[in-house]
Amino acid sequence: MGTWGPAIYSDDLACDIRDNFKELIGDGLNSEQATSALIQEYKDSINDSDENSVFWFALADTQWKNGRLINRVLEKTLEIIESGSDLDRWKEDHKGLKKREAVITKFKQQLLTEQPKEKRIPKVYREKSTFNIGDIFSYQNKLENKIIFRVIGIHQDKGGRFSVCELLDWSEKKLPIKNGLLSKGKIDVNKLSKLRIRTIEDDKTQFMLGETVAKHKPKDSWFELIATKSKPYQKCTGYSVILWRNLDELLINEFENKRITQLVTVSGRDNHKI
Repeated sequence: MGTWGPAIYSDDLACDIRDNFKELIGDGLNSEQATSALIQEYKDSINDSDENSVFWFALADTQWKNGRLINRVLEKTLEIIESGSDLDRWKEDHKGLKKREAVITKFKQQLLTEQPKEKRIPKVYREKSTFNIGDIFSYQNKLENKIIFRVIGIHQDKGGRFSVCELLDWSEKKLPIKNGLLSKGKIDVNKLSKLRIRTIEDDKTQFMLGETVAKHKPKDSWFELIATKSKPYQKCTGYSVILWRNLDELLINEFENKRITQLVTVSGRDNHKI
């Protein structure tokens, strides 16, 4: 974990504790439950002499500021402050030690005052892609065109499960259907296999699709799984990130604007010939 200053959150671990506590509360846990979960998850840090105070200070400060400070966290934090153990790692940095002492003094005063009223902490949005590597799916954009993607990888972290995709060369009102039948079981796989890769923003050939805010989540009805176990053109490596909220604009630029440009170019050539 990195530390870059004497402030409570000038430390990677402290920032993680703050964010993780809020995530747990957003998921429906109370302060006692969230505290127990964090103690279990960060037990190695708690047992580390340099990180122990970082953990408790960040947890106490986050709980206090959100009106959720519980007694066992308050008592443990005050115990550490009184012992002076947090200052041990600052002894070789005289200026840093003075600044840390000032931070801790102010922090203690804060903890001993009445905390704010309990604040609502919203649930953290997590992406939940149901697609798997080799799946080909269509996405209906705001122009009601069907855009085709192939999944080439899966990225999973605390933000959820994301599909890493490549974009296929199709943007039409209807999917490539064999014999004009509308059943997805009649998708013309031969035609799909001949579709080339398109780029986004002239250089992105593979990208992780996802969102960070629930209100921008696309509707399930905009998607349709049309094939499985296909072979990706690319290996999943070095991909970009595209948020769902920005995807339509990027697709319109890639397909529609370029299509118009090509038509204008061809028309210009024809007029020149005349």
